[in-house]
Amino acid sequence: MGKTCKVVICGMKGVGKTAILEQLIYGNVNLKTHFYPTIEDIYVANIETDRGTKERVCFYDTAGLEPPLTGEFKGPPQSPTMQLTANQVLQRQYLGFAEGYVMVYDTTKPESLDVLMYLKKDIDRNKDKKEVVMLVIGNRTGPDDVNSLENTCSKAANWCSREKVRHFEIGEGSFKPNQGVRECCQTEKIK
Repeated sequence: MGKTCKVVICGMKGVGKTAILEQLIYGNVNLKTHFYPTIEDIYVANIETDRGTKERVCFYDTAGLEPPLTGEFKGPPQSPTMQLTANQVLQRQYLGFAEGYVMVYDTTKPESLDVLMYLKKDIDRNKDKKEVVMLVIGNRTGPDDVNSLENTCSKAANWCSREKVRHFEIGEGSFKPNQGVRECCQTEKIK
């Protein structure tokens, strides 16, 4: 085990960022588990890689972001110079040290994907390191609306393909040890 990898978990409020981390590290999340809104938390874990070695990973669980609202238009701001409030952007201290970003959206909330689109642009513009690993996780937190679910998932898959970002989908049924969440982290190499 060499140096510790630093990974920032980010996305809109209520998309299941903490639940994903708790399931990955402790395997104790079920459908009745309740989480309070996160302000900021740090998890340290030894994760087995696909190469069979263990790496120490420090996960920074960030506060959920509010979706930017611009008048009647809901979605990511069209202008990169648009002023957003502090709870609509990732705090700047997370942009300087991370080797990886896990961006989470809710497959039943299309606006949570809009937040990620702006978030990725912001990370790309402001990150200190040239090479960082990014992956996107679609997490189903509520009941299915088939039209919304398919639309959001296909939109996410297309966007991830264009941005060259790995995309995974997990959901309520994936909260079983060694499935879903673990697969995401084992298949993505963090340098």
